[in-house]
Order: sequence, then C-alpha cells, then structure tokens
Amino acid sequence: MRGFNTRARIENSLGELTRKFIQLIRDSKDNFSVDLNDAATKLDVQKRRIYDITNVLEGIGLIEKTIKNKIKWKSQDINDLEIFKPDKSMYSQRSINTAIENPEL
Repeated sequence: MRGFNTRARIENSLGELTRKFIQLIRDSKDNFSVDLNDAATKLDVQKRRIYDITNVLEGIGLIEKTIKNKIKWKSQDINDLEIFKPDKSMYSQRSINTAIENPEL
C-alpha cells in the first residue's frame, strides 16, 4: 500500500499541480483566464493548494488577479515556457517507479 501512497504524493506534488494548472489556463475559453474555484474542483485539490500555485506565479509576474477568485495569464506566450508544455511531466515514469519500489528513499 505504501507504493500507492507514494504515487499519489508525486502526482499531487506542487510542481505537478502547477503543470496541470497551467494547462487549465491554456485550455481556457476566456482569454487565458481561470476561476480559482473551478480550478480547485477540476484538479480535485483544496483551494489552499491553488493559492500556493497562484501566489508563486503572481510573484514572478506570470499571472495577475483580475477579479475575486479569478486570474489571467499576463506574461509572454504561455506556449513558450518549456517546463509547462502539456507533454512534459515534472517526474519521469522511471522516477515514479523507483519511488514506488523504494518508498523509504
């Protein structure tokens, strides 16, 4: 059972959630804007985790708050950021398998 918990922790890491949050911004039909309540529901996380993500992204100038509970992408072309590309994962399948097989590491 420890392997399952390790996998869940990796998939819900702040880095992986940030990648998924950026994908929500990309998929937005509202000019790269996202409602934070909707994001928390779609990503199945507590709103506090969404605030962790948005505080960092706002701090480095990539997003801005527009109205209550809504943010908008304000920086360069969102598709230019290599780390947030949809096909990129913060963790390779190999590192996930290693964590599952060796949970004490």
